[in-house]
Amino acid sequence: MRARYMLLVVLAAACGGTKKDAKDPSESTDPKPSTTDEPTKWEEAAPPSRKLPKVEGSGTSTTEPTTGTGTSSARPVNEQPTRRSDEYDKEATEVVLKRSARQVKENCGAAKDEDGKANGPWGKLQVQIALGHNGHSKGVTVPEPYAGKPVGRCIEKAFANLTFPPWAGADATVPMDVELVQPAK
Repeated sequence: MRARYMLLVVLAAACGGTKKDAKDPSESTDPKPSTTDEPTKWEEAAPPSRKLPKVEGSGTSTTEPTTGTGTSSARPVNEQPTRRSDEYDKEATEVVLKRSARQVKENCGAAKDEDGKANGPWGKLQVQIALGHNGHSKGVTVPEPYAGKPVGRCIEKAFANLTFPPWAGADATVPMDVELVQPAK
C-alpha cells in the first residue's frame, strides 16, 4: 500500500503536480499594457440591456421588454386571451365551415343524378351542422327541396369528416349559409 502511495507522489511531482497560486489579471507583468479603452468585438455586438417592467400586484415581471417610450403592456407578448373550455372555438370552427361552404359553391351545383344530368335545385340555403365536442362533425341537416337530391347529398359529403378544436362542453349545432351555383351549359 505504501509503495502505491509513493508511486503516486512521484508521478504527481514528475507531471508538474506542484500547486501554483493564481495570478490576479490586474497585476499583469506584461511589458506593454493596453492604453486604449476600446470595447472588444463581442461587446460592441451585444444589444443594450433592457429592464423588464414589473406587473403591479403579482410580484412577477412580464416577458415584454420596455420600449423606452414609457408604455408597456401588462400582458405578455404571445399570451392569448383566455377562452372558455366548455364552448367550441368559434373562430377556428368558422374557418373549417367556410372552407366546406366554398367547396359546395364550387362543386355541388354540378352534382348529377342517375341520368347524368345536373337538375338542381340551385340557389342559396341554410344548412345545420352538428359539431361534436370531440372535434369532429356529426352530420348535416339539408332542408327541402335539396334533401335527398344529388345536390343535397353533395352538401352532406362536403360537411362530413370535418375536424376542428375539441372542447369540454356539450355538442353544438350551428347554421351555415351555402350557395349552389347552376353549372354553365
